[in-house]
Amino acid sequence: MGYSRFWGKGTIRNAEKLKKLSFLMIAIFSLAILTVGCEDEKDTPFTLLTGPVWVSDSLLVNGIDAGGPGQILANFKGEARFLKDGTGLFANFTGTWRFAQNDTRLLITSPDYPVPITTIIEELSRSNLRLSTELPHPLLPGTIMRVRMTFKSRW
Repeated sequence: MGYSRFWGKGTIRNAEKLKKLSFLMIAIFSLAILTVGCEDEKDTPFTLLTGPVWVSDSLLVNGIDAGGPGQILANFKGEARFLKDGTGLFANFTGTWRFAQNDTRLLITSPDYPVPITTIIEELSRSNLRLSTELPHPLLPGTIMRVRMTFKSRW
């Protein structure tokens, strides 16, 4: 009589439902914590640039391919690596790099270049890097070359 008075069948069923609901809520909460805790590092310009190896896709001067053998950008053909310490390997060159103007420009210096190169970052994603700049033409004094370099990522 004491048992049924305080713990009737309805009360036991409700307690079992409450127990199942509590277990389900704990499982959902735990999953949410794990999901947030295991989230990949957010893509930032720094992580996008330093994550992959960049492989040259097109090297253009004034809209014309200039990356073939003997052409003006031939030494830029190949891989570029922007290392996290601000150094880099740029095809056949080594040097340093840094962001400028709120991560919209990339400044690259190398003892192998006659001048520092400041590029406009036209696109930077997990798969593509597109840079453009204007440089003095080494073969035609007093003229400017409009350079556009595109790269594909290799993670």
